[in-house]
Amino acid sequence: MSRIVKRKISCIVPVYNEGKRVGGVLKALVGHPLISEVIVVNDGSTDDSEKVLKKVRGINLISYKKNKGKSFAMMTGMKMAKNDLVLMIDSDLQGLRAKDVTALVEPVLEGVADVAMTMRKNSLGIYKMMGLDFVSGERIFDRRSIPDLGELGKLSCFGLESHLNNLIVKQGARLAVVNWKNVVTPRKAVKFGFFEGSKRDFKMVMEIVNYLGVKGIYKQIRGMKKLMVKRKKV
Repeated sequence: MSRIVKRKISCIVPVYNEGKRVGGVLKALVGHPLISEVIVVNDGSTDDSEKVLKKVRGINLISYKKNKGKSFAMMTGMKMAKNDLVLMIDSDLQGLRAKDVTALVEPVLEGVADVAMTMRKNSLGIYKMMGLDFVSGERIFDRRSIPDLGELGKLSCFGLESHLNNLIVKQGARLAVVNWKNVVTPRKAVKFGFFEGSKRDFKMVMEIVNYLGVKGIYKQIRGMKKLMVKRKKV
């Protein structure tokens, strides 16, 4: 294993109505030896997320009443972050352990990659065939790679990952894909019911298509695959 360079990491967790799951995610993050701060952005939750988060020690909590979307939440967290190295983690993950977090950040800390992102246990089969889950919400990168943080606040709810991917390709950033074989994210049909979940899945797909275009999606995936340097299993 390559030598790990001691760089401080700011972890940002956007939360929207995840009172049932966010506590388990934070257990793997708070106190992690490679993370110097955990910033949680409560993005206008209407469930008990605020109540749950206020009981968690060791986090920096930002809350606002109106839901503004993941892109805005991440922008808010990154502006507050003390460090340039940013770890982005979704708040609905199940099965996340400290060793999974370590595996995700290691390729960047070792200097093997500039960006690392995950392939979860229940990532879609087509993503596993490609070896790349290009919409993964778990990734580590240097926030200085984003020319204008304010631009994130203008993106659609599901535009963040596409925007970050464009920067990866444009900047030629070395990309590591880390396999999380025990971590899953609940399908929207499970969280919201079949009809509402299907509606939200369709909205996500359409926002990505509107942002990139069909050809743009293909070009983005092809460009990212050319930059892949390492895959790691946990």
